[in-house]
Amino acid sequence: MLVEITVHNIAVIEETRLVFGPGFNVITGETGAGKSLLVDALEFVLGGAADRDLMRLGASSMSVEAVFSTIDDAQARETFEALEVEIDDEGLVVLFRETHKEGRTISRLNGRAVPVSVVRAVGAALVDIHGQGSHLSLLEPRFQLRMLDDFGGLTGQRLDLEKATAAVKRLRDDLRGAISSAHEAEQQRDLLAFQLNEIESANLAEGEEEALLRERALLQHAEAILEACALACEVLYDGEKSATDLAAEVVQHLRRAPDPAGVLTVQVDAIESASAQLADAVREIRAFADSIESNPARLAEVDARVDLLNLLKRKYGGSEAAVLAFAEDTRTRLEAIENQDSRREELERALVEASDQAGTLAWVLSEARVEAAQALALAFEAELQEVGLGRVALRVEVARDLDDDGLPAPDGARYAFSSDGIDRVTFTVRTNLGEEAKPLARVASGGETSRMMLALKSALRARSGAPALIFDEVDAGIGGRAGEVVGRKLWAVAEHAQVLCVTHLPQIAAYADVHFRVGKS
Repeated sequence: MLVEITVHNIAVIEETRLVFGPGFNVITGETGAGKSLLVDALEFVLGGAADRDLMRLGASSMSVEAVFSTIDDAQARETFEALEVEIDDEGLVVLFRETHKEGRTISRLNGRAVPVSVVRAVGAALVDIHGQGSHLSLLEPRFQLRMLDDFGGLTGQRLDLEKATAAVKRLRDDLRGAISSAHEAEQQRDLLAFQLNEIESANLAEGEEEALLRERALLQHAEAILEACALACEVLYDGEKSATDLAAEVVQHLRRAPDPAGVLTVQVDAIESASAQLADAVREIRAFADSIESNPARLAEVDARVDLLNLLKRKYGGSEAAVLAFAEDTRTRLEAIENQDSRREELERALVEASDQAGTLAWVLSEARVEAAQALALAFEAELQEVGLGRVALRVEVARDLDDDGLPAPDGARYAFSSDGIDRVTFTVRTNLGEEAKPLARVASGGETSRMMLALKSALRARSGAPALIFDEVDAGIGGRAGEVVGRKLWAVAEHAQVLCVTHLPQIAAYADVHFRVGKS
């Protein structure tokens, strides 16, 4: 409920603060005293346009603060949770808006600056204003559909359908994504397969390049290496005066020489050790030479292999390890592409099942709405008689639109759908005999719409929509007994929602739980 409102510098209101009560609140006063300015102030603080023409003469700014209590309103609190609006333990919501003469407008929610879109969303959950120039929920098709569901007790079915249609939309998005990915993947499939085949057919092994480069160097210099090895063997071992023979001769002479100090013995041992090392070196050189051959054919093979490895590295990475990693990644991507077909088939099956389920729920709900629409129209017209709109004939139309991409229905057709189902609900009225019935939004005046909302609330006999209802001009064009009936109905509606009403009629004001009189001085 609206607990209080504080207004600064709006038209003739310099400053005022009103504390409202639960139930039926009435505002009366002389014409021009400023009664409807309170409605204008509420519209502004709830996110309406900042009309600077309303600013008090000589003032540099105007502001409105409204305090709401949501302690007993679970529906509003759920809305705020969805908007990530924090509410204290007392359940208070404080909206503040201020606009300055130079054009700057500030919006605050519980002391925190927020975009005006958040203020409007919060306001829509708290207040429904019905009057000339107001945002009239009764004129909106979705509100009409929700009212029909409330009347027919179909809200639970609609909530089940919302979940089912959400599943359909999610699966459609997933399937579109899978198809798009499949098209892109199909374009890559041939390239990936070629790349993987090129790497796999090379039978690349990590470390192979280093071994090939060594072998190529040996093959390229085979003759020079063999020549050097032969010369070394000749000089060290095979020649007539080889180094080993000379060493042996030296050892013989030194052994025969006197060596009283023992110096020559040490050197003989060193020469013999060196001679043995020379013999070992000759054996190693011969073995190495035997392993080498001048083979132009093998050299050509090694050159070709090195060139292939260099090509693969240029295309797929700077090393054998990088090329092999690229191949593994390509293999994984190809497997994923192959799996996409089965994934797409799974999504298609799931979408068919979800669409059938949602289509069945939507059809059952639609049929129930058709029945409820007839009953609501009769109940509505009976209430309209009592609020002075007896000449108005109302119909509640439930229509469906064919759509090839819609939900399947038991009648074999497909219908366009939203989270609310496959129906378009429209309240149409005929305001005078002989006239064509037209949508309510095209024919109702502010006062008529207020009384129609009142009649609808009376027909529903339960609270629905916003917890606070504001009626301005509800008494337009009525008086006498009709005014007394309107007052009684407003009081009855106030059993389920807080009602604020601006009125000229004492017959309405007499039913107030809280009564404000506006005066000007």
